Amino acid sequence: MSATDIDMARSLMSDSVDKTKMYVSLDQSKAYSEFRPRYSEELFKTIADYCRETMPDLGLAVDVGCGPGMSTLGFCKYFKKVIGIDVSETQIACAPKDVANCEFKVGYSHQLPFIKSKSVDLFCSGESFNLMPHKETFDEADRVLKPGGTLALFGYTFKATKPEIQTFFDQLLAKFVTYYPKETALILNKLRDITLPYSDYVRREDLKSVKRITPEDYIGFVKSLWAFVAYSKDHPEVDVAGEMQKELEDLVAGVNEAGDRTFEVVWELFILMGRKPKN
Repeated sequence: MSATDIDMARSLMSDSVDKTKMYVSLDQSKAYSEFRPRYSEELFKTIADYCRETMPDLGLAVDVGCGPGMSTLGFCKYFKKVIGIDVSETQIACAPKDVANCEFKVGYSHQLPFIKSKSVDLFCSGESFNLMPHKETFDEADRVLKPGGTLALFGYTFKATKPEIQTFFDQLLAKFVTYYPKETALILNKLRDITLPYSDYVRREDLKSVKRITPEDYIGFVKSLWAFVAYSKDHPEVDVAGEMQKELEDLVAGVNEAGDRTFEVVWELFILMGRKPKN
């Protein structure tokens, strides 16, 4: 999206959403776990390699706003212990319970009394920092990080490679835009509005993941969004998901060869990584 498009979307988004209650529905949390895209291995390796430059042992990683743990699990092969934290009890309930070096807790990004000061090698957040209190979260990260530890924020935007399908995506954003919290615009702009509190930080926007998905996959993703849930509550007389899926299925059938129900999307990843000073 262009800067102008993002500014227009931001102007229409809501500034009255209670962000602590956005993911309390179990059905929504299950859709989140099933249909949200998985981050590429390259993203986890990129962050771990950056962290390893000053923290070679890679002891403890803390992932705040972890949802059902999709990003949390990606760090488990690199760190001795990983803790995923989310304000939503239903999201944590959907997280896996059988990973030996990983645990999940209900909590706030800016209030982590169960994490010792100067004990963390990596403090990170994927696709959720925009909904957190920024300064307070940065302050808590600074408290728990070891000197030389890494603070990393990451996320994704996506687009369809076929213009006709991208137009459908844009129309859905326009349909739901007033139900999104204004902070969603930070993600649309790949957190370019965010400056990390440490002078030693880097920004990466060169990682991409290309996948073919079905209309069911995409509508499942949409159903995991707060804006969809809020819009559907305000329009109970309409089968919102059913109408969207029928329209997308017809569109895909019209642009693809017969029998091909999939379409290509590009997940564009972005990462901000910074280090707490050693002195």
